[in-house]
This record gives sequence, C-alpha cells and structure tokens, in this order.
Amino acid sequence: MEIAVTGKKLGLIILLVLSTVSTPVFSKGYEKVDRIVQNYPDSFSNPDQLARLINRDFTFPEEKARAIFTWIALNIEYDINALNTKPERISFSYSTEEEKLFKLQKIKEDLAIRTLRRGKGVCQGYATLFQQLCDLVSLECTIISGSSKTRKTDIGKLPQRNDHAWNAVKINGEWRLVDVTWGAGYSNGSPSKFIPSFNDFFFFTPPDKFFLNHYPEDPVWLFTDDSPEIFADLPLYYSSFKNTDIEVKEPRKGVINTSGKSAIRIVLKNIRKETVSIKFDNEKYAVPVQPKIKNDIRIYDFEYNRKTNTYLTVFINTVSFVTYKIETKD
Repeated sequence: MEIAVTGKKLGLIILLVLSTVSTPVFSKGYEKVDRIVQNYPDSFSNPDQLARLINRDFTFPEEKARAIFTWIALNIEYDINALNTKPERISFSYSTEEEKLFKLQKIKEDLAIRTLRRGKGVCQGYATLFQQLCDLVSLECTIISGSSKTRKTDIGKLPQRNDHAWNAVKINGEWRLVDVTWGAGYSNGSPSKFIPSFNDFFFFTPPDKFFLNHYPEDPVWLFTDDSPEIFADLPLYYSSFKNTDIEVKEPRKGVINTSGKSAIRIVLKNIRKETVSIKFDNEKYAVPVQPKIKNDIRIYDFEYNRKTNTYLTVFINTVSFVTYKIETKD
C-alpha cells in the first residue's frame, strides 16, 4: 500500500516486503496466555470481537500484549502473492490537521479489518492490526517503519528505503519491541511459500538483538546508541543466533577483507557439543571445522585462497547461524 496525502504536508509511503527467518517453538513464560489464546476462534469479522475476549481473560498489560501477538502470529498468514503485485496507492486531500489525522486513522482501521477478515496480510497489515487491537485493550502502541536486514546482499549497505514495519508497545511505562510479522513464520522454496511457524523471539525482543535486523526510520525507536553505519557493518544474523546464548566474538563486522591466500578466523563463545560447519557460496556443501578450545571459547581457523568475492555462512548443527561477505583484493 502507498498512501499519498495532498494538502499541507506530504503523506506516508508504506512499502511492504517479506523477510525470511527460521523459527523455534513456544518459549517459557507465557504458557498460560498462549494456552488460552489457542482456544480462541481462528477468525473474527471485527477486531472488537477479539479485543473483548482479551479484556475478559487478561488483566495485566503484558498479558494483553502477548495475547494479541500470539493470536495474530498463529492465525494471520503472510500474503506471498502481494510481493508480486504493485502496491496499492491511496490518495486523499485535507484542509485541517484534524481532518488529516481522521482520514489516516480510517485508512488504518480499514487495513486492520481487511487483514483480520482475510486472515492474511503483509507487514503493514500485521503491524496495523496489532496496533488496532492494542488501542481496543487500552495499550499504548505505535507502528514503526524502517529497513530490514534479511539478505546477504544487505551486508555492508546503509539502511536505505523503508521495506518493513513493526511495533512498539508501552508496558508499565517502558517501550517494548514487537515484530508479529516475523513471529508468524517464514517463506521457503521456489516459488516462495509461507510456512506458518510461531517465533516467540520477536515478542519483547531486547533492543540490542532487535537491532541486528531492524533499523527504524526514526532512530528514537532504536533504544540503543547504534548508528546506520554500525547497522551496515553487521553480518547477516539468523534467528538461530538470536535464540541461543552462543556469541560471535570474531569477526564482529560483516565484511571480511582478504588478499589471495588468506587465513580466516571465526571465534565463538558458549559452544558446547554443537557441530560447526562453514560454506562459501561458490562451494556445494558445508564442511565441518574443528576448533582450538580455550575455556568457553572456540577458535576456528581455515584458509580462503580464491580471488573472487563470495559469502561465508557459518552453520550450527546444520542450521544457518551467521553470514559474512568475503571481499578479495589483489
């Protein structure tokens, strides 16, 4: 959807894309809330119907936010077909600030209802429905537009255009980050197919980990001291990284510079019995690597002796963990 506003100010442009992530099962802490919500109907004709159930069953703000997240993530499917269609453009004019706000609110309410009734949407639909339900259960919530880091080709690039939307909800005076789109599942295959798979990680994600794949248009929603340059320098982290206590100690930057035959070092912390393997994009298979062990540190040294740029992916137990860009120089 694109919204163009004519009048005193430029309007909002919303660009929607799908981000691919891997997913775990429910995590601990919200079993009671999740169990209750799983017994709700899987469809509603109006957000008020769902909000009434949530207000009936839950009292605390955190529980209400979790109930909204869980229901949407379990019941709204990502609309893959929307990726291949031109974004809808909505234009309107206004003569007063009040009229502008009223019309924008009406557009958001219509999008939330459409997403709910169809049972599918893209990131703006997910985020708008989440905000609408928060409003109905008396939670302060906002929609955040920004850049996502989901492809290997994003490594080394500054955040450019807004290609994703997520939420922040205020709980007991503190803003908490939520990405219900990525909490709902991921895409896979060619052509792409949406795979429903609840991802608890994207509910109240710590800002330092949320930053690994999200850069807001307005940096106030970072809740960290990071910058666009730091975001660009990051490697591509997958959800398997964010759902574990394994740390990447080296390299911290996403671009590894080499010249001819060079040694590359990967240093991981808190590895236990996990198997680590690596794969360059110009190779067919991932290859297990053996570490040098220093207490809880594992050091993996290997050579790269080609003269072409490529990408290096580190796997933990055959699951993508982190990807780097290899740049070779003469």
